[in-house]
Order: sequence, then structure tokens, then C-alpha cells
Amino acid sequence: MAPPSELDNTFDLTDLCQQGGVTTRTVRYYVQQGLLPSPGLGAGARYGQGHLVRLRLIRRLQSEHLPLAEIRRRLEGLDDEAVQVLLERSSAGPSSATSAVDYVRQVLASAGSSPPRNARPSPPLPPASPARPPAAPSSPPPGRTARPPGADRAQWERIALTPDVEVHVRRPLSREDNRRLEKLLEKGRELFRSEEV
Repeated sequence: MAPPSELDNTFDLTDLCQQGGVTTRTVRYYVQQGLLPSPGLGAGARYGQGHLVRLRLIRRLQSEHLPLAEIRRRLEGLDDEAVQVLLERSSAGPSSATSAVDYVRQVLASAGSSPPRNARPSPPLPPASPARPPAAPSSPPPGRTARPPGADRAQWERIALTPDVEVHVRRPLSREDNRRLEKLLEKGRELFRSEEV
């Protein structure tokens, strides 16, 4: 596929991934997490230069070991020009304000104490004893059934309806939920078969 023209200056997902050096899954994850603005829905979604600049800055900040939550906080409310300026500044070399060590120091300082540089971590505190007995389990909301015993050992199961669509189910399920799931899967497969015709 040809690179985007100078006039339209937009990318499809594949072009954006090639330009940014990431996978399509990464871009979709960043959009889902609010790190990149949504390009719209559907296969014809287009990404602009602003998406590419943000993507490059996110990758740069990640290379400095900043957590995604902190990166999102830093990018919130910034327009594309401000993101471009930050990217250019970070290209000149890591600034003392964006390194992971400085970030941790800022967090510790804002908590009111700054530990010495070579301080040993203190041992973990023993768990506090509950002041009152735990509350009795509440009944499930209307229309939902209680989780079956042993749900703490639950595992997720992926059930493919088509090569591109799957349902995720946490097992074990109650007998009634299993019955409902089978109906849902039957209707889903029926719906996708009717769309193929």
C-alpha cells in the first residue's frame, strides 16, 4: 500500500503501525486505554499526524520506564502541537523530570517523606486483624444468579463464533447460566450464519 499523500496526511491502521514501530494490537490497546484518541469505527478509520506523534511520544516515555497511567496523565488535555514539542524535547535526551527514578522520587516526596537513597526497605507489616466480622454475602442483583461454589478457582474460556468473533466465559458456571450460555451461543452462531448467506 502506498504511503499517505501529503495532501490527506492520514494513515490507515497498518501505515500508522509501520510508522510508529508498533503492532495493531498495541494501537488498539492505547486507544482503549485513552492514550490515543479514537479514530472512529470501522475498517475505514483514519489516523492523523497527531496520532503518530502521540504514539511516538508514548513509546519514548515507555522507554524511560514510565507507567502507562502516568503517561496518560501527562498527555491528558494536550493538543497535537504540545505533544510535538514534548516529543522534540525528549528526542534531545532524557530530561531529569521524565526519568522513572525522578518520577518515583516525586511520588515519594508528595507523600511527605523522601527516603535516603540507599535506605533498605522496611519489612512488610503483619496484616491487621479485622475490627468486626466480615459481612454476610449479599444476594445477587435481580436477574443474575449467584456464583457457584468454587468460583474463586475460576478460569476463562474462549469460545469462537467466527474467526473474528469470540465469547469469553468464566467457568465454572451454574447450571442455569450454562443453559443460558448455550442459548446465547446458538443464537450467535445462527446470526453469523445468516449474515454469510
